[in-house]
Amino acid sequence: MQFRVFRPAAALAGLLLIVPLAALAEPAALTDQPPAELQVADLPPQDLALPASAVPPIDKTSDLVLKVDSAGKLSEIFDSADYTLADVRDGEAEVPRLLVEAMPGDLRRLDSTDLRKDVFFNALLPLVLRVNEDIGHDRNRLLALQGLQHLGLAPSADSRAWLAELGERYGVADSDLDALLLRVDVIPVSLALAQAAVESGWGTSYSAQRRNALFGQTAGSAARYAAFDRLIDGVASYARNLNTHPAYAGFRARRAALRAARLELDGYDLASTLLRYSTRGTAYIRDVRAMIRGNDLVELDSARLAADRGLGLPAAS
Repeated sequence: MQFRVFRPAAALAGLLLIVPLAALAEPAALTDQPPAELQVADLPPQDLALPASAVPPIDKTSDLVLKVDSAGKLSEIFDSADYTLADVRDGEAEVPRLLVEAMPGDLRRLDSTDLRKDVFFNALLPLVLRVNEDIGHDRNRLLALQGLQHLGLAPSADSRAWLAELGERYGVADSDLDALLLRVDVIPVSLALAQAAVESGWGTSYSAQRRNALFGQTAGSAARYAAFDRLIDGVASYARNLNTHPAYAGFRARRAALRAARLELDGYDLASTLLRYSTRGTAYIRDVRAMIRGNDLVELDSARLAADRGLGLPAAS
């Protein structure tokens, strides 16, 4: 039998199907029997080259976790990795997979404001990208499943179980793919960096230093602030908050509109939707936007994590 490589609608997001030529040439004959529900797992290997469940997993072994007690030592590690925001902004370098567990305790005591900013942004950028990497992986799998759905194919049992778990995490009932895609999406880097800087005073606040909380998160009430074991846990909580809380439905709707228009996600634009993030309202939005503009953070929205560690670094201490 002859086969043809077939790339259907863009909704498949890169899904590759191998389809018999006869199936493309003419429809199947009509019968009186109702069609059986076709499961992805039931298809022979040559008919479906990339099932939705085969979206490549993230290689977490490439992550390098750093526990560093001084800003000077952390800056030395960044220098050893040839990691500068200037190179990242210019598109000349990817971001190394350096995941800092906690902000250095001496950030506040640095004489140079510029050095404090550099250490803060350099430490936080890989964490935001790493959290977005996880979210993006889930989103790609959702898009693949949506592509199969548009072809009239039902997800496999494994995919249905994964959808149920994802729906529980994101507060979406009945594994509704469209509702999930509205929520399972990345946070613009510029917005995350700016909010963290505003909320934590460049990583020097009590919550940032003692609770690994950079985004002003609360735990159940406005009087009690959340605490996290690692900075990346706080970043993940922040992203989940924007992606699920009813107060940020406008943020998610605007992000989806940018996606539908095939525009880049713009942190400066999306900041306007966060009126309820702070009791300061519009004044808070002005501060976040000023932080984005004043530090050229939009230029970091296209930053990408390096594929692997690939670094000869001194031991963190």
